[in-house]
Amino acid sequence: MKKFTNHIYYMDNNPDTDQPYVYLIHGSKFNLQIDAGNSPENYYKFLSEVKDLGLNPPKLLAITHWHWDHTFGMVACSVPMIASVKTNEYLKKVKNWKWTEEAMHDRLKSGEDIQFCYDCMHKQYSDIGTIQVCNADITFHSEIEIDLGDIHVKGIQIDTPHTRDAVLYYVKEEKIVIAADAEYEDYYDNNSQYDPARLTSFIQFLEGLDFAYYLRGHDDFKLTKEEILNKLKAAL
Repeated sequence: MKKFTNHIYYMDNNPDTDQPYVYLIHGSKFNLQIDAGNSPENYYKFLSEVKDLGLNPPKLLAITHWHWDHTFGMVACSVPMIASVKTNEYLKKVKNWKWTEEAMHDRLKSGEDIQFCYDCMHKQYSDIGTIQVCNADITFHSEIEIDLGDIHVKGIQIDTPHTRDAVLYYVKEEKIVIAADAEYEDYYDNNSQYDPARLTSFIQFLEGLDFAYYLRGHDDFKLTKEEILNKLKAAL
């Protein structure tokens, strides 16, 4: 667990298994976790690292989008979980998936899932049959505000280049937005490419948001506002 600011901490990612960064927002009233990680193992690892820093465990968990690497740790969570209505719809669908080799290969053939995720799941799970998926306890449509005491978090659900259910968690006092994978191409519905209209819309959204740092799910954990906008504009 690493400290970025007095209010923002993060657990490192692991590219080998596609485990993303998991964030803790530390408030005077309570702490908020952003994303659950790709497995119960990594969910518990996060809690252990929080404890090692002498911080209180999170009292809420908020999800950025439905993809497995951000949500498969949810089943181990014992606190209320927040997701957008769109994300929860995806989770309810994935909850019904069967976790056998045959079922996984069928989803690859149908396009419901992708090879990269298949490969990473097998690296993370020694027994793929132990995967369990659950949905959130609290859902919202467009925005949600969470008062942590001395700091406030706004969850904003928007259509992004990566997924249509993405939620960005904006910490106004810190001028930080936790965006997870929002900037990346759409690997499921657009052949791992950017949709120009969605990309343009996302650029315009970020231009209108007052932030200094953009925190990510993968790669280097942070970009400045100028860096993320330059990256996205170069992809147009």
